[in-house]
Amino acid sequence: LTEVVFGPMGNAEMERVLDNTHEYRVVTDPEEAGRKVHKKVELFANISEPMFCGTCHDVTLFNGFRLEEAFSEYRTSPAAARGETCQDCHMGKVQGVASGYDYGPAAVVGGVETMPRKLTNHFFAGPDYSLIHPGIFPHNSVAQALATMEEWLQFDVDAGWGTDEFEDTVTDDGQFPEAWQSIDDRYDARDIIDYQLERLAWATEQRLEVLRNGYILGDIVTKRADAGGIEFDVQVRSGTDGHNVPTGFTGERLVWLEVTVTDDDGNVVFVSGDRDPNGDLRDGHSAYVHAGVTALDPYLMSLQSIFVTQNVRGGEIEHVIPIPYPVTALPRVLPSAVSLVFTGEPATERVHKRGIEPLGERWGHYVVEGDALTGPGPYRAVIKLIQQPVPINLVVAMQDVGFDYGLTPRQVGDAYIAGAQVLWEREVIFNIDPGQATNQTDNETKLDG
Repeated sequence: LTEVVFGPMGNAEMERVLDNTHEYRVVTDPEEAGRKVHKKVELFANISEPMFCGTCHDVTLFNGFRLEEAFSEYRTSPAAARGETCQDCHMGKVQGVASGYDYGPAAVVGGVETMPRKLTNHFFAGPDYSLIHPGIFPHNSVAQALATMEEWLQFDVDAGWGTDEFEDTVTDDGQFPEAWQSIDDRYDARDIIDYQLERLAWATEQRLEVLRNGYILGDIVTKRADAGGIEFDVQVRSGTDGHNVPTGFTGERLVWLEVTVTDDDGNVVFVSGDRDPNGDLRDGHSAYVHAGVTALDPYLMSLQSIFVTQNVRGGEIEHVIPIPYPVTALPRVLPSAVSLVFTGEPATERVHKRGIEPLGERWGHYVVEGDALTGPGPYRAVIKLIQQPVPINLVVAMQDVGFDYGLTPRQVGDAYIAGAQVLWEREVIFNIDPGQATNQTDNETKLDG
């Protein structure tokens, strides 16, 4: 606790605190009794610069494969041109928007506040969410003191352990793991779980905030709505001018439109963006599509980028590329055998980006054929823009390696599907009139996340 630390503002405030030890009651000698504090703050100015973010958010593999390009996208963005930093958007008051910073004391020491300064938000909301037991994550020192990680994995949250509703039904011969034999321990654990779930719910709100600031469900344009069929386009816009959306690990980030059209009786006459029985979209990576069990979705509008590899005899093919898992510490991705000066990437593989550039747009095109219509309507189209961190086919590709915390591939997949968020939802009504080509109303459904 008394070692030197590094920060963006240098040592001035620490010097002031150490000059007033009678007020703050701190000590810098590790052998001295009292409230210990760092002896010095070294200036580390780069931590406030976008370049610091770029050390992790541009990922180039050993063979020159450009896996992630978030920082490269930022450097050529309008936001960078006007001097807006990564920190301005992702460490301010609002997730994903340059909204200024809170100001206040960096610390309260012995009930005494330090001088007010700019406060940065270190939560960094993004598309990912926890899949593991809430007794383990978020990190909680009280939970760690109550039980080990292995013991927490034995605590059945869904069954209601530690709630009155469950405990009132437990008989004298009820069987529990050794760590949870005591009803008092189960009640203590439930208090921790409830607190953890509150924290996870807050994180979900932050994630929804940053994603809604990045993606906008825009115009819906009806091109045709008559007895011959319904044809319409749906716009998805980028809400940021700082980088593409999605960004980072775009080859596995799922953002797509789910479009369901029903007739006046509620019967589905058209659907796109739905899932196969495995939980995947009906795209080229769906095992059910490959097996011919489920039809390919010809209207799927997805912003997921594609990993493309070169065939031995020419041409290219899409691939699901999981993270290499070596049996030794040596990397399995070898350097390229040829110079990458001219290509900038290996000739054997690349990422085909399908995201949206800063403040750009993409359109989904949908056609309900006339023979699918059941009458004059009205027909209702429910349009959802949905986000999920990774597709289920990536889980399948990784399952032979296994997953931590005792999770099965099915549990991982189910958790991803359960956590997928509807960012925006709209409803469009089509009235089919032989004498009137188009009659449309558009109502936006308000979501609370």
